[in-house]
Amino acid sequence: MSEGKTVYKIELLEKKRLEKGLSYTEIAENLGIHKVTVSRTLKGTTMKPRTVKLLADYLGVEMERIVQ
Repeated sequence: MSEGKTVYKIELLEKKRLEKGLSYTEIAENLGIHKVTVSRTLKGTTMKPRTVKLLADYLGVEMERIVQ
């Protein structure tokens, strides 16, 4: 892991999404972002801090729980 790079426990966000029964499309439409952005973030492919925070807030997960 490179120094200064934030690592996220994205699986907590995906778990919460599934618990709430939300699709990537529903989340994307409600947040005004593209479905692919939601999908890539929740699969851990793309990790933009702004998007992770947006999804965490939307899903009701505190950032402290997902930042390693």
